[in-house]
Amino acid sequence: MPIDVVTDHPAPPDRVHAVLTDESFLRETTAALGAQLQEVAADATLTRVRMLAPTAGIPAVFARFVGREVAVSDTRTWRRDGDGWSCDVEVRAEIFGRPVEVLGERRLTPGGEGTHSRLTAEARVNAPLVGRQAERAVRDLIGTVLRREVTLLDVRLAGG
Repeated sequence: MPIDVVTDHPAPPDRVHAVLTDESFLRETTAALGAQLQEVAADATLTRVRMLAPTAGIPAVFARFVGREVAVSDTRTWRRDGDGWSCDVEVRAEIFGRPVEVLGERRLTPGGEGTHSRLTAEARVNAPLVGRQAERAVRDLIGTVLRREVTLLDVRLAGG
């Protein structure tokens, strides 16, 4: 299931990248999701967050099988990309005893008065019969997570 999320931020790509790879920002984002942080590591080229994320908000048909929380691993490998930055995004979890993965790329490029961010990814759930529905749920959940991240990112960029 394809994921394509575009946002703009009021700061240059280097500043946006610096916030996205800051350990305190990753901790703040995890807390804002209501997740329990298990591990965080961050530098300019790699961020890794492992958390127990609440399943509140996912469709009830899946929540009853998954439970109240799910272990999630989010790894992003960053590199310079012209005047901006890009990263490989790898989010993994397990639902129904089956692997769930979101694999893609995020690009930060100069745009207007700041940074244009675009995440393109593919959600895959290897679960016969409910795979497509689960992929849609994962896509919707990723959208929710990114909206929260964008809100926190823009507050941080504004100096708040």
